[in-house]
Amino acid sequence: MSAKRDAVVIGAGLAGAGVAWALARRGWRVTLLEREARPGLHASGRNAGLVRRVERDPDVARLSRAGAALLAQPPADLALAPLYRRTGSRLIASGEDVAIWEQAAAEARAAGVRVESSPAGAASPYLQTADGLAFATDADGVADPHEVLSAYLTSARRQGATIRYGALAGLRLAGERVTGVILQGGEVLGASLVINAAGPWADEFVRAAGGQGIELQSYRRHLFYTGPLEGIPPDDPWVWDLSRGFYLRPESSGLLLCACDHEARPPEDAQPTPDAHERLAAKVAALAPDLVDHPLARSWAGLRSFAPDGRFVIGPDALLEGLFWATGLGGHGLTTSGAVGLLVARALSGEAEPEELAPFTPARLQAALVSPGDAT
Repeated sequence: MSAKRDAVVIGAGLAGAGVAWALARRGWRVTLLEREARPGLHASGRNAGLVRRVERDPDVARLSRAGAALLAQPPADLALAPLYRRTGSRLIASGEDVAIWEQAAAEARAAGVRVESSPAGAASPYLQTADGLAFATDADGVADPHEVLSAYLTSARRQGATIRYGALAGLRLAGERVTGVILQGGEVLGASLVINAAGPWADEFVRAAGGQGIELQSYRRHLFYTGPLEGIPPDDPWVWDLSRGFYLRPESSGLLLCACDHEARPPEDAQPTPDAHERLAAKVAALAPDLVDHPLARSWAGLRSFAPDGRFVIGPDALLEGLFWATGLGGHGLTTSGAVGLLVARALSGEAEPEELAPFTPARLQAALVSPGDAT
């Protein structure tokens, strides 16, 4: 193997940008391909900007803590100041969910994160009192996804990565081995390693070449902005009622609101739908009645992609040599993308511990696709 290894990364969203950055800083020769005319056009550029350390899945939580720490204190090659604004967060759980999130908070504390528990009724001036607990993490905050994405891409480019937009057409295979990618116009870019960070299109990208997908599913979620309101402190914590499915945070002198809708959709340029306003209105009336009369200035929608078991997909394809997956981040891309990129770089450099990749490997999803007769 040459001293300077080569990789083609597919998708210039947060996952792909994080991977390109992490590989370029290790001396890899990286080409990042994006089929759109600019980066982060879809899910990565349409999220709520929440940086969060407490998660119910312990393996996702480890990447969330590492990713949040990276944004808080980025290495000098990435940024010279924190990539998020510290506001704190409040996660609210009620009913049977309390025990689940108490465990998640305990695991975060054991890892050194300060998480305080208190009655849920005092968590937010906007939400109606709920039974249960609120988990406060003052180190959490809010980031601009475009700023984070730009930091990864700028650093990757400075360290030698090539980024091409409007270029990708498909994956090229020779039997069960990846040999490169096909660009628009028929140009072939040879590659012994292709990293699939194509988000909602990750399955489609592989299947179009005759490979096997992982049954990735995308879900549409809407976000709403009230416009400027009086008396909204810009640095108030963001608040997420996990049990009742609703979150809000200060945004541009107003509030950003989400009813946590979760509608299965094909890979697409997600657009807002009129009935989403009705779902939000019902949640606001039930959970934040003081906000009922406030107007909405803007709405938008994005896709979040999930593997069937809800976990990230990170690791080598079980069936195609030279294909590596880094996708299915399920809405966690803003917080975790840097940590995911560093994990991919360690794995491809032979430095990652097996237990780091084991929870995320595509093999867990593809094992059923290989019949006993195919085993060697």
